[in-house]
Amino acid sequence: MQDVHVWGIFVADNSGRFPNFFPIGLYTTREKAVEEINELPKDMNYQLLELPLNRKFPYYHKKSGKLVGMDNIYHEHFHFKGE
Repeated sequence: MQDVHVWGIFVADNSGRFPNFFPIGLYTTREKAVEEINELPKDMNYQLLELPLNRKFPYYHKKSGKLVGMDNIYHEHFHFKGE
């Protein structure tokens, strides 16, 4: 079975708190997502994540066992703020 995924656009906040990003759109292709990113206001930074459907992707800290992030997720950063 072929892996199914979506492309999610997230606003990246510089607050230093986790999570420091939140979703604002989901797309079926990277090309459509990048088109939309290029039309967004340039006063924020964005992240583009390729997210798998019907599959978990947690990352657990090796020593503590706590959930600390996402594993094996492709992502790109789009830095506009301050340019």
